Amino acid sequence: MGSPLRIENKSQLDDFLSRDDAQRIVKSASFEEVFFAMRAVGLADSLDLLPMVTGRQVRGFIDLDCWRKDQFVRKPFMEWIAAFIQSGPEDTAKALSGVDEYVLALFLKDLIHVYEVDRDDPPENTEMTLTPDSRFGVEPIETGEATTVGMLILDALFRYNPILGTQILTLVRYTTRLELEETAYDNKVRRLEVHGFVDYYEAMSIYATPEMQGSAKGGPIVEEIPGEEITGNLPLVFADSLSGASFLMKALGMVTDPQESQRIAQELTALGNRILSANLVNLGELEGVRPALEEMRDTLTIGLEHLTGGHLERGADTFKKNFVHSIFQMGFAQIARLRTQADVMVAIPGLQMEMLDPGDREFVEALRRFKPLIIQDGRYRSFRSLKDVDTARQRLQSLTDMIRTLLPQFPTIPSTFSRAFNTATMRAVLYNRFEVVPFTVAELKDLETWLATGFDMPSIELPQTLVPFAETWWAELRNELEPLAGKRIDPRFVQVILVKL
Repeated sequence: MGSPLRIENKSQLDDFLSRDDAQRIVKSASFEEVFFAMRAVGLADSLDLLPMVTGRQVRGFIDLDCWRKDQFVRKPFMEWIAAFIQSGPEDTAKALSGVDEYVLALFLKDLIHVYEVDRDDPPENTEMTLTPDSRFGVEPIETGEATTVGMLILDALFRYNPILGTQILTLVRYTTRLELEETAYDNKVRRLEVHGFVDYYEAMSIYATPEMQGSAKGGPIVEEIPGEEITGNLPLVFADSLSGASFLMKALGMVTDPQESQRIAQELTALGNRILSANLVNLGELEGVRPALEEMRDTLTIGLEHLTGGHLERGADTFKKNFVHSIFQMGFAQIARLRTQADVMVAIPGLQMEMLDPGDREFVEALRRFKPLIIQDGRYRSFRSLKDVDTARQRLQSLTDMIRTLLPQFPTIPSTFSRAFNTATMRAVLYNRFEVVPFTVAELKDLETWLATGFDMPSIELPQTLVPFAETWWAELRNELEPLAGKRIDPRFVQVILVKL
């Protein structure tokens, strides 16, 4: 399923270019495969690859790299065209033949003034460059690098594709800049939709959580554009991002039907493209691309584990019956249920988030994000497996049960559950009353007296829902109070129980 265009650095590119089938592989690749390979190496080091690419691929490069939302960006466009210019005017014209003519006209619109020689009356002494048929005259509006690139574009077209050159000058002459940009943007959107690159708000629909129907029905359907390729093999950065998921990789390895493998590769590429769109990733920066694709990998793993029940031998059949898009959504549904469960817990009447211990509070807040995360070693990370989801669900349920048990007994807790519980514990030990009342400075003398013989906690029966929390809280109580045995307790430095100064 992975692209044969496995290039990550200049050395690998040189080895690839020495192959007899290098040109065939490049021409048969999707533009994403070539684009991400060139981005991995760097455009400046990929110049030897440019003569092999097709006009269709160049159009894809421009579509991916030269727009920020609905605004055309001149700088990356110039970088791509300048790279082709270094190969000479013929290669430049070949590359330009694939670029949307509205994009070329849009770039030139701010740089040149176009006169139609038979109709217009140019000012005297105007220095113009005439088209081969002398129909149009071109006068640069400004000087600088952009204008130089623009004139080299026209030079290449006038030499090797004068018909396209005339069409572009006609658009520059008779179409407003707004119309050019709107049309170019609409054309770009239609082309990229075939590959899964969609508008941000539409891309976010991938995180919807519909109920599965157990079949491929309901998956993503995009109308194909005549003459436009569909997604192909997995680009290298996509394939490498998947490689960290053992269960997913083994399941994919069990798909032996070539046609099925091709379908899955196309759907994986389209899904990855959609997720990149949803995360507003700048595709020119691979360091931003990889985290989004790793999110795809992890969520697919969870969906696949859920649908197969963790039975690897069911993987191939699951891929056969479901769109990759649907497997991803099922995986996200498992994670999103944690968010719903966390929201229900937070809505318990009387609960304040400040009542939770800091670790539990961070855990819950991470789950309540639009894309829930898990806390590990003090850092946020994505859910990577169904085991992660189940572990978080069990912890959240235990936390909810503890809250529902303690909250009615402590309706007005002035601090965290842990300090309130430990305060009530020590009052039960000293005064046989389990209540949350802060210790006074005078009552600390009673605590000092009790500690004089050592920290010897009596056995206290608790509901099962409190046991795991109580064990942790009592350990904190012991760690702080036990070293104080036989010493005077300074109320300013007591942390595990409530003290009224």
